[in-house]
Amino acid sequence: MDRLPYRKKSINKGMHPTFEQLKELYRVSVELTGMYVSIHLVRLDERTNNLIVLAGEGIEAYIHPDGEVTIV
Repeated sequence: MDRLPYRKKSINKGMHPTFEQLKELYRVSVELTGMYVSIHLVRLDERTNNLIVLAGEGIEAYIHPDGEVTIV
């Protein structure tokens, strides 16, 4: 049986979060886990460049490129 060659795929297609987003992601993560809320997903939205955090029972946090956080 022939094996296909291993190819490393880019996860976020060259997009990276800003330093401000990373700082806020750390702060939000510490706050959520400090309240024993599970973080289910962290994703960089390619359209808006926002970091999206899905946690707990329907908590959504949007971290904008300038570091502003919106919690829904």
